[in-house]
Amino acid sequence: MRRGGRHAFVYVFVGLLIFTSACNTDAKDEHLTTEEAIIAKTIKQAESVDSYIVEGGIRDEIIWEDGRSEYNLLLLSGSMIKSLERSHTQITEKYGFEETESTITSGELYRSKRDIFVKSDEGWRKEKESDSYEFNETDYEAAILFLDRLENIEEIKVKEDEDEYELSYFGPDASLYEIYEPVTSETADGITFVETERPEVFLRIDKEDYTVLEFTTKFFYEDEAGSDSNSVLTVELRFDDINEIEDITIPTEVIKEAEQNE
Repeated sequence: MRRGGRHAFVYVFVGLLIFTSACNTDAKDEHLTTEEAIIAKTIKQAESVDSYIVEGGIRDEIIWEDGRSEYNLLLLSGSMIKSLERSHTQITEKYGFEETESTITSGELYRSKRDIFVKSDEGWRKEKESDSYEFNETDYEAAILFLDRLENIEEIKVKEDEDEYELSYFGPDASLYEIYEPVTSETADGITFVETERPEVFLRIDKEDYTVLEFTTKFFYEDEAGSDSNSVLTVELRFDDINEIEDITIPTEVIKEAEQNE
């Protein structure tokens, strides 16, 4: 029972595709609360983030009133160098129902300033330049946009351990909808699911250099008619090797195969 999910949102997400001294978050010194100081320094640090590896995906799940569940899952794995306008991304789409999961499609993409190579079931092809592949906002910048536009900073909760800050937020915030543009409603099997307008956000931030290590957002939907069926749309991004990637090279065999498929 595969349903037509929020595909427009999924592909918006796919298209999106060091600080040397330790920071002091002494709120008294900067006349900021602890939360404000962490956010300010994370936003400032983002100016120097140029490359990274990203892992994550989008899970669009419905839990029906009788307890059954089904989901669409888009998995993303990639690397990015913003200054060189180069990236490599692997994508897999899956569908799950109860205990069964199947792969729907998979693909791969190399991107540089002038060249875009996309792998599908037909093999590698060179694509024409289009808005869908332009370097505008990167995945990392989605987290920074949220922090920069946060409307209800008093709702941010902070936990910390020796190495990381954990920031959590649950409440209305228009910035998340501006960043992700999720659908406001969806009909599946005769039920219309509408957003509850209270997304949940979780961030992990490195205490030493204030880079974002994880940015997860959940959008919650409920049955407009009032049944116990509900839906959750989860966007999870995890970042690693920040500013450690020096180059992303398009393999020669990819270029040759794309030339043969023209």
